[in-house]
Amino acid sequence: MKNVFSKMAFVALLLFVTSAFSQSVSGNVTSDTGPLPGVNIIVKGSTVGATTDFDGNFTIKASANDVLVFSYLGYKTQEVNINGQTRLSVFMEEDTGVLDEIVIVGYGQTQNKRSVTTSISTVSTKQLEELPVQRAEAALQGTVPGVVVVQTSGSPGAPLTIRMRGIGSPNASNPLYIVDGLPVTDLQYLNSADIQSYSLLKDAAATAIYGARGGNGVVLVQTKRGKDTDGKLKVSVSGFYGTQSLGNKPDIMNASQYAQYYNEGVALAGGNPPNGLRGAFSDSELASLPDTDWYDAIFDDAPIRNTSVSIIGGNDRVKYALAGGIFDQDGIVGGNQDKANFRRENYRGNVDMNITENFKLSTSFDFSDYGSRFVSLNNGGTGVALMNYINALPSIYPIYAENGEIFNMGRQNPAPVYNGVTLNTIGAVTNPIWSLDIQNNRAQSNVKLISAAANWEPVSGLSLNASFSDYRVRTTNESFTPFLEHPEQTFTTLGNVNYSGNITTFNRDQVTLTAQYDLGQHIDDNHSLRVLGGYEVLEDRLEIGDNIRVNAPDIDPTGFGDLSIGSLSESDLDALNAIVNPGAIAETALISYFGKLDYNFKEKYLASFTIRNDRSSNFGPNNRSGWFPAASAGWVISEESFLENTDAINLLKLRASWGISGQDASPRNLAFKSTVNSNISTGYGGTPGVVLTGLANPDLKWEEITSANIGLDLNAFNNSFGLTVDYYIKKTSDILLQANTPLATGLNPSVVNVGDVENRGFEIMTSYRKNNPDGFSWNAAFNIGFNTNEVTNLGANGQALEGGFTGQLFADPITLTAVGHPVSSFYGYEVEGIDAAGNLLFKDLDGVGLDKTQPTIGDKTFIGNPLPDFTYGINLGASYKGFDFSAFFYGSQGNDIFDATIRYDAIGSNRPVRYLQDNAPKNIVLGGTNGEQLVSDFHVQDGSFLKLKNIALGYTLPESISKKIRAEKIRVYVSGQNLLVITGYEGVDPEIGQSSANNMLDMGIDRGFYPQAEQILFGFQLGF
Repeated sequence: MKNVFSKMAFVALLLFVTSAFSQSVSGNVTSDTGPLPGVNIIVKGSTVGATTDFDGNFTIKASANDVLVFSYLGYKTQEVNINGQTRLSVFMEEDTGVLDEIVIVGYGQTQNKRSVTTSISTVSTKQLEELPVQRAEAALQGTVPGVVVVQTSGSPGAPLTIRMRGIGSPNASNPLYIVDGLPVTDLQYLNSADIQSYSLLKDAAATAIYGARGGNGVVLVQTKRGKDTDGKLKVSVSGFYGTQSLGNKPDIMNASQYAQYYNEGVALAGGNPPNGLRGAFSDSELASLPDTDWYDAIFDDAPIRNTSVSIIGGNDRVKYALAGGIFDQDGIVGGNQDKANFRRENYRGNVDMNITENFKLSTSFDFSDYGSRFVSLNNGGTGVALMNYINALPSIYPIYAENGEIFNMGRQNPAPVYNGVTLNTIGAVTNPIWSLDIQNNRAQSNVKLISAAANWEPVSGLSLNASFSDYRVRTTNESFTPFLEHPEQTFTTLGNVNYSGNITTFNRDQVTLTAQYDLGQHIDDNHSLRVLGGYEVLEDRLEIGDNIRVNAPDIDPTGFGDLSIGSLSESDLDALNAIVNPGAIAETALISYFGKLDYNFKEKYLASFTIRNDRSSNFGPNNRSGWFPAASAGWVISEESFLENTDAINLLKLRASWGISGQDASPRNLAFKSTVNSNISTGYGGTPGVVLTGLANPDLKWEEITSANIGLDLNAFNNSFGLTVDYYIKKTSDILLQANTPLATGLNPSVVNVGDVENRGFEIMTSYRKNNPDGFSWNAAFNIGFNTNEVTNLGANGQALEGGFTGQLFADPITLTAVGHPVSSFYGYEVEGIDAAGNLLFKDLDGVGLDKTQPTIGDKTFIGNPLPDFTYGINLGASYKGFDFSAFFYGSQGNDIFDATIRYDAIGSNRPVRYLQDNAPKNIVLGGTNGEQLVSDFHVQDGSFLKLKNIALGYTLPESISKKIRAEKIRVYVSGQNLLVITGYEGVDPEIGQSSANNMLDMGIDRGFYPQAEQILFGFQLGF
């Protein structure tokens, strides 16, 4: 008994001593990129451990003389002696030989790449710094497989379209943008210098946590936040200045070539051309005419500049970040005339406060003001088809008449004359200088984003979060046609001088509550189990203001002047006899519940389960609620005993996922209700009333996007080589389309769930990095994404969807979305040859035609696909003794372009040089009677291309020089963008997207594309 008491006394003494020397140690772990979540911390020689939270904070029980080991994939492992301290600040250095990374998976959750079981791609801070992009979305082009980023125009401020794993619906295929937890409409307001990283959620198992909004993929943007800098300010200043120019001109006929081609057409017409056209040009007449290069006449070199400043600092209690930037870009068309430019000013900041050891508050604000002046983009319309006219006008026409007025090639009585030579009247096109002069369009947007969040950890492992965000966008759109007159050329805007404008406001409020609990602490060290639950309310209000139109021949004949929608009062409108078209208000709301469970056993066997319920006001009570489940699993093969001692393989993981996400983008809001028109004044015997205009559909429900994915991740050779492979099938069902309502009813079509679209694809991403002892390092990365798009169902009585209307250029629509074919496929006639008279000969596919120059509607078929078979990106980099080099190539293969730049409706218009060949159409003087005016594969070209999107050479000054001006970093660089294009397309730019950001039925049609400019930039990066 005495021995027992002695042993108990010894144990009690040991526990007392251990307790006396044990303490609670807390701290923060950061890196160059900010706080590091998910860092593993262990007391050396024990099993006591902890993990940093989302803000890099940790707490661990340890003795005063213990050593803490900090490890994190992608960073060098560190050992830190406590030495009696109770608060530690640990800075971890990136291991440049490691390719693993932290992945943001949404709602404040992060995972190490090793434990991710879904398809998620990332773009890091270092990659962003190497790409001096003007729009935040541009950093995603070619850097991530399966993500296609295309410009709708090269004009300053023009939007970009992003498609993840193909087009799933003709309604909307834009991904969901989440910036610091808040969904925003686009990333235009962001300065790319403020972005910390991107995470792109591509499969349904990754996006299901966002439910109805994540069907087209999710782009998670993490911006830069404050750091623990021991109270010191960290100031960064960066910027660039450069020039832009036209990189490529199409090979169209010059004056002598045009005259030769025209004269051949006159000969084919028997020397007596119809339509009032003149005869052949003589050598003496040609000598009196100019040889105008219309591209040189319109395109100018233009400047581009950007400046960004950020201040980051803090301590263990408060961290803060402030940033601001100004970006200016003039257009290479209209920039010098103040007709095409873009300017953005942005100011942002955030503060993170540790109120107590377990309670934190965070606040953020973002103010951005951006606007553009722009010319009509990719348009074939009368008077404004600026880019179209450049291709259409023959070089024999001058820019200016002999008296200095803008030359009018459309003048009829008398016909246009220059240097005594009578020219043909070309009425369907106009002088592009005139078109530029009459266009005055501007859009100005103001973005305000304010958010606040609180985090409370009442007990170990439990994290409670609450956040509120308010996002507001106010956009003013205005256009003005000034009074201009050239009397001898009969050019005048008299009678068309007018102003129009409207203001659109969009408000979004979001409240999110989440609880996250680490159950793994109650299990042994072999098991990790985290659960997340959440509740969210999202309210949107879109107010499209009244459209104001003023016929204003007597008000400021040269510009907008005092006419501004924001300053016109009701009395002003009355005095101006303004026409006011009422606007509209649309309010929608979304209420959501969601949950997620992540489990792994020994970081070897992984599983994740997600469920979300969304209730949308866009649907009626019958189907207002939608459920979106997902599951994924992973097997880290490299942790198995047969591979754990293999030096060559650092990570080998097989993963698979399945899930359902959705979309509620209806052709009209509240489509489950009937629509009425209350503006009926005489419909009931002269008595005002209300009439039914559209039928209700109370059974309307969500579009569902079901996705399955299988993937493989490999890191090898001391993590210097990385490979990721994915195969996916994504099917969109119950697409929201307008029904075919009989015309006899007099009703607008109702919205119904009908139609399926399937996307299948294969993605590969590989990279290699090598660091040599002599200081030379290099890296290379390649990614490629294949995708096949097919419409599989449009309903029992569903009709194919037409698109690609061009007005006077082609009478028929160019695209058709039909079962068995990709969305927005080109649809028309097939050309099998050209006869001796220069007429196109069309294939007789229905077997009823007698004249191959006059096809019937039954001869139409699918003639091209604007979607690429695959896209790819190549990234190269190297550094040595302060010098760094990078190059980025982006390519697209298999996409077709419909060339709508040739104006067959304008008799006598210009043609490409290839028309001089023997097998080309010759009937230029007969206009559109030779078949060129029909939609056919004669106009379809291979749009495949490879572009050198960016190449840069930089130099970082040695620290000995930087420190003399108290700087931590001084880097200067020169960069070139779009310097090389390899393509078979004859137009000015093969990178042609949609006609507008939300029109999925009009892609790959070149009506006169505003090309992307070649840029030479000189930049700097300073850190203090």
